Amino acid sequence: MNTKLLTFLYHEVTDHPELSGFQRQGALPYKHEVKKFLSDLDAIALEHAEAPSIFDAIGSQQTSLVMTFDDGGASAIQIADLLEKRGWLGHFFVTTSLIGKAGFLTESEIRNLDNRGHIIGSHSHTHPDIFRDIPFQQKIEEWRVSKEKLENILNKEILCASIPGGDMDDDTIKSAAEVGLKYLFTSEPSYSPYEKYGVLVIGRVCAKNTTTTKQVRAWAKGEGFVLARFVRFCKEVIRTILKPVYQGYVRLNERKV
Repeated sequence: MNTKLLTFLYHEVTDHPELSGFQRQGALPYKHEVKKFLSDLDAIALEHAEAPSIFDAIGSQQTSLVMTFDDGGASAIQIADLLEKRGWLGHFFVTTSLIGKAGFLTESEIRNLDNRGHIIGSHSHTHPDIFRDIPFQQKIEEWRVSKEKLENILNKEILCASIPGGDMDDDTIKSAAEVGLKYLFTSEPSYSPYEKYGVLVIGRVCAKNTTTTKQVRAWAKGEGFVLARFVRFCKEVIRTILKPVYQGYVRLNERKV
């Protein structure tokens, strides 16, 4: 695939963060106020006249912008409304063990998003925050259970997924391929997708609520990816060196949805 994909990753967009998505401390930087999100969309639109690309059973449209939203929080409905006002569609990746729970999408809301033309994908079943550290067979089960649950809700094949927590390894891609996933979105800041084990692996830049609109526009231009990769690399080095501490922190936060 020769097209460069400028893929954005968001989570919650709401002025009432206590009502949508994960409530643990680590999730708070990924909850955007509506006004800030609209400002980000304006900045992105300045660089892209065409609507974002979507991935489905047919394949990928050869445009450069992709909008994705992780976790499956209840604010996905409001996000879809905001996108549609621009004629845009997005990808919503759902943690299936949380469907119908407080702050998360219901089955009927997932069907609603699908009927409106948005793409629904897997964000695993239970959202292991250090996905690469779980055994290979468990990775397969996380994808399989989530994929089957979404397929039963929508009565259609699910081909897209995003990796919870952003931590991946080679087995993450291989396990996705094992269950028939075709598009795997990572948290690696890259605009050059690549194929492995029959899966198209797509990097993303992740906007936090502290990310400036200026930075968002730079990403939309295709600028700043090298720096973003360097920052992520440094974080990975620190996580590796302090692995027991990092694992303990993540597991402590996992206890609170």
